This record gives sequence, C-alpha cells and structure tokens, in this order.
Amino acid sequence: MLRKGVVWIAMAGMIMTGVYQWFFSMTRSPISDVPTQTVVSIVSGTTLGGISKQLHESGLVDYPFVFNALVRMSKMENKLRAGDYKVDTAWTYQELMTHLVNDPEVQYPITLIEGMTLVEAMRIVQTNEKVKREFADIDTREIARLLAIADNAEGMLLPDTYFIRARTSESEFYKRANQALTELLAREWPKRAEGLPFKNAYEAVVAASVVEKETGVPSERPLIAAAIVNRLKKGIPLQMDPTVIYGLGSRFDGNIHKKDLSDPSPYNTYMHKGLPPTPIALASAESIYAVLHPANSEAIYFVAKGDGSHQFSVTLEEHNAAVRKYQLGK
Repeated sequence: MLRKGVVWIAMAGMIMTGVYQWFFSMTRSPISDVPTQTVVSIVSGTTLGGISKQLHESGLVDYPFVFNALVRMSKMENKLRAGDYKVDTAWTYQELMTHLVNDPEVQYPITLIEGMTLVEAMRIVQTNEKVKREFADIDTREIARLLAIADNAEGMLLPDTYFIRARTSESEFYKRANQALTELLAREWPKRAEGLPFKNAYEAVVAASVVEKETGVPSERPLIAAAIVNRLKKGIPLQMDPTVIYGLGSRFDGNIHKKDLSDPSPYNTYMHKGLPPTPIALASAESIYAVLHPANSEAIYFVAKGDGSHQFSVTLEEHNAAVRKYQLGK
C-alpha cells in the first residue's frame, strides 16, 4: 500500500508538473490565432471573469481561463482598470495582462475650432460619444457657473485639439480648455507690447476674438489687431461687423441691414465706443498673440478685397478709394 501511495504521489506530481509547464507555455503564446488589433472598452465595475469573457466573446482571447488564472496568480486582479485599451492578438497572455495594468488608456481627439462660439463648442463636446454628458441642454450659463465666471463665459475656452479618455466628463473637458487659456495668458500677458489700450488680459481676449472673426488669413492678424488698437487709442468706434452679428444672435439672417447698425445691443460697435463687453468667439493663441504684439501700423481702416484678404488704410480718403475699388466697383 505504501508503494502504491508513493506511485500515485509521483504520478500526481508529474501531472502537476505537466499542467504547470503547459500553463507556463500558454501564458507566453499569442492570445489568439487570428491576427487583429482593436480597442476594448472595459466598463467600471466589470469583474476579472467579466473581462475574460468579454475578451473571449470579442474573438481576442482563445483561452479566457488562462488569462483569468494568470491574473489571479500574479495578484493583478485589483490593478485592472476601466477604460478603453488597444489590444493586439499578437500579444501573449502575459503581455495582455501587462498592457491592461500599465498602459495608458486610448486617447480620442476633440477639436475646438478658432472663431466658433461657446454654444458651437458645447455642441461639439456634447455630441462626442466618448464624452460623459452632464448638462441636459446647451446652456452657456452652466459653463459660467462651472468656471466660476460671474456672467458670460463666451471665449473662455482655448481652441485646440484635445485628447481625452473615454467617459471624460463635460466638466473635466471645459475646465481643461479653460485652464489652457489661463496658462496661455499667464505666459503672454506679461510679455505684451507697451502702450496697449487693454486694462487686463480679459480685454485682450475680447479684442483677439474680434481679430479671429475679421480675418481668415493668418498673416493679417497683427494688422487687424493694429487697426483695433489704433481705434481704441483714438477713441474711434471699432465699427466691426462681427460684433454686430454676435449681438443680433438668432436675428441675424445672413446679411447686415442698415437697421442692424442702429441696434441697441452692447455688441454694436457702430453705436458704442470701445470693445464689446465680452469675447464674441473662441480666440486662437495666434490671435491673442497678435493683439498683444500688433503690427507697427497706423492703419485704422480695412476693407475686404473679396479673396479673403483686406486692404488696410490710414486715412479716410484711402479707405473710400479702397471701398470703391473692392466693394462698389463689383
């Protein structure tokens, strides 16, 4: 009996050794025979078993129990995180575990375009399927409260391409875009040119938003900025159509009419001197830099030439001639 017991123990040992060797070799073999790369979304609260099942049902892991056992034996179960992760079936089970534990989540781009309004920016954010919705409606007052801005949050996000994790909240995104603007102003405002007619960095952002809407030609930004600065210094109304359009809001029908120029809106820079009360759009870093370092120009007038660029003039006579050439002549 003793000898039989010894034999059984020896056989069991051989079997266990064989199983261990098989398991060890499996953990270092590709997770699937079908080559593919894809993104897997692991939802918060999913158990290890649930993750293994999800990977198997997605056709990414041939032997889910191998992955399951490896994670438990490695004591990595509590280190698996929710999120979106890239998975390559050429990985081994060991590499899969390492990637899911250590790799950063997949990042998705959201682009806020310079010149868009805050409402338009909110629409882009809220329609992105990777963003976790927090606000039921597109209400700019929610953003003002979120960013602790007393009244209007227009223009308080820096247009750029941001990369986010899946399920990033609206609040997190808006705070990040606002922080980017805050950091930009903290760097550039102290380095501004001397003698600018801006009381603070906020006024510079307001002016930059007007520059953004006035030209789509990057090289013209410093010239548009110079015209705005020159008008402010001379006490001449800005008389810039984009501010009027912003003030009209939904009443704007695609054309500025004579009656629109006498609209009482505080954004009507034909009737009111100085800057509009808030930005009228999201201003790019380039437009902000332009108003902080305007061109060395005495121009106070400019007219569209019809090709996207403008003709700049110092005197009213020059401006009228440019209007006749580029506007009335057509």
